[in-house]
Amino acid sequence: MVTFTNLTRAPEIGANSYLLRSGDHSVLLDAGMHPRLDGWDATPLLDQIPEDLDAILVSHAHHDHIGSLPLVTAAHLGAKVLMTSGTAALIEPLLHNSVNVMTRQRRELGRTDYPLYTHRGVDDSAVIWELANLNRPIQIDSSEFEFVLHDAGHVAGSVMTEIRTDNHRALYTGDFNLQRQTLMLPCQHPSGPFDTLIMETTRGAQAAVPGQDRAFFEEALLAGIRQTFERGGAVLIPVFAMGKTQEVLALLHHARLEGKIPKAPIYIGGLGRAMTEVYDRQRTLNPRQHGNLRLIPEAQPETFDPRRLPNLRLRGGHIYLLSSGMMTANTTSHTIARLFFPREHDSIFFVGYTDPSSPSGLLRQAGQGGAVDWGDTAAVPVRCEVRYFD
Repeated sequence: MVTFTNLTRAPEIGANSYLLRSGDHSVLLDAGMHPRLDGWDATPLLDQIPEDLDAILVSHAHHDHIGSLPLVTAAHLGAKVLMTSGTAALIEPLLHNSVNVMTRQRRELGRTDYPLYTHRGVDDSAVIWELANLNRPIQIDSSEFEFVLHDAGHVAGSVMTEIRTDNHRALYTGDFNLQRQTLMLPCQHPSGPFDTLIMETTRGAQAAVPGQDRAFFEEALLAGIRQTFERGGAVLIPVFAMGKTQEVLALLHHARLEGKIPKAPIYIGGLGRAMTEVYDRQRTLNPRQHGNLRLIPEAQPETFDPRRLPNLRLRGGHIYLLSSGMMTANTTSHTIARLFFPREHDSIFFVGYTDPSSPSGLLRQAGQGGAVDWGDTAAVPVRCEVRYFD
């Protein structure tokens, strides 16, 4: 019999990590870190992972699925760690960035428990990662489990994981996408039947509106950018450094080539640029559209230096693709938003999921003409345009 244990601390998007057991064998699906919690509260229930763990399978490189990976690998040196080459190329710089963030929080906020792991810990973890191919059965010598990875269509390297035993077949979707994106192709999910389905449901309670597909929202976003530019405004699009930055940058690049928006300067963050460089290097190794497109030399984004923020003067006709997507406090998108709030001709556009309790979710709820809690003693008036494109 196969048993399933949810190791997340709350039934919400956060420290994704799930344990499957069959007899004396066990496998861990992802090892994330909660984006809104701090310290050890942000990690999965690590003490419930058995010492004789056989394998760790990583679905994709977003922090809520990989943020605790160095902690798990350090405690379970005998476990195989499997992922695609695309995921491995993205994870390493993301985890090193996490160490930098935690180290800064220790210094600035007095968090003596930070960092939860070090750069050496990331390097030690990376040494034991094993690269796996799509659509090929993977056997673990010490285990009765067999795995097959299927393209999930979410971000570069993302996979659904099919888990097989002699008498059980399960599918762990991770984050997946059924629609074509600008770069990523739709997921290639395996056909059933399955005994167990473990499915990501970020948008599970959100009904699709007929006629409002991805193409509809892409055109609406481009129209919103044109309208903002026509009134002399600038556009801020809060994005995740990996995945959403590259998708939106590719969309805007093609829109400029097709004359749908002016040839406006586009700014991305330093981590966003590093992730885009990985996307460029991996462009022929992952299932995607526009396999020859190199975003850095062709879209020519400018790298935004957050040290400019204290003296920055916004200029109309500029687009800022800056992280974090949730506009977490002290991130570049959170800080620069203060410059947008008092300016009616500017716009803040959201193009992905926003946690309702995050700063981005609170800003969406406040909307233009409202006021938002931005960490000040009083709510801040929002005069800029605020819109959401699903």
